[in-house]
Amino acid sequence: MSKDNIAYGGQAVIGGVLIQSPKGWSLAVRDQKNQIHNYFEKRTPLTQREGIWKIPFIRGVGALVDSLYVGYKGISLSDTLYYGEQEEETFFTKITNTLLIVSILSLLIVGPRILIDLLDLTQTMKGFTEGILRGVIVITYIYLVGKTKDAQELFEYHGAEHMTIASFEAEHSLEIDDVKKFPKEHIRCGTSFIFLIVFVSLLTLPFIPTLNVFFTLITRLLHVFVVAMISYEILKFNFKNSDSLISKIFATPGIWTQKITTKIPSDEQIQVAIISMANCIKYSEDNAQFDELLSTSKELKNG
Repeated sequence: MSKDNIAYGGQAVIGGVLIQSPKGWSLAVRDQKNQIHNYFEKRTPLTQREGIWKIPFIRGVGALVDSLYVGYKGISLSDTLYYGEQEEETFFTKITNTLLIVSILSLLIVGPRILIDLLDLTQTMKGFTEGILRGVIVITYIYLVGKTKDAQELFEYHGAEHMTIASFEAEHSLEIDDVKKFPKEHIRCGTSFIFLIVFVSLLTLPFIPTLNVFFTLITRLLHVFVVAMISYEILKFNFKNSDSLISKIFATPGIWTQKITTKIPSDEQIQVAIISMANCIKYSEDNAQFDELLSTSKELKNG
């Protein structure tokens, strides 16, 4: 367990694992030449800062921004480390890709409601049905994408991340044999957020009327922030009261979802997760006990 009582979290990235703490985030990636790289960037999450980010519900938006920011930076860096330096995209390509992403997201946001409006249902039932449909779309997408080779590897690193954090929290060593004793599912996994999105949507969407496509797009975008605010408070309660019955009820669907989003990792993948964890501990807690372990990887200049 952390000597400073620091809570660690993380996510899988391309060819590796990202571990995050209130002091910053660490990345370890095994490239295609079998070289492991590690990196640490100091950063205080918005939810750990003073001011409005400490206010209940507002801090949920901060958590969403933190997740998107660190996730994007981590995946971008892991892509560079795994594949090597690639030819930079042209301005036209960047604009085209951005417009494509915006179009797809807009369709996913508005599409379900347009389909539901074709049915002869009450406003309340339309809201419930829309929430369920969104959940089905997300789960189906994850399941289908998970069939690809790249996604399988990503899910294996996801499992390695969970097992490594669990081993450390249980005060076991950061050795492969110890880490392998722990399950690939973790109660604090962000995958639980998927269930909460569906649950909170079911409670809130029935109260949002539909006037036209533009109004639907705007209200659904704003709805994302409402969902983030409420879901974060539920997650925070779950983390603080993990042994309570209501917490276990909320956590169970998330654990089920992790049956899809995590796979049993190889020893090599666990090694990468361990290095990322050790690197995050080193800089978050000023702890040099893992320096010998980290010497097996190539350190990038820290951010």
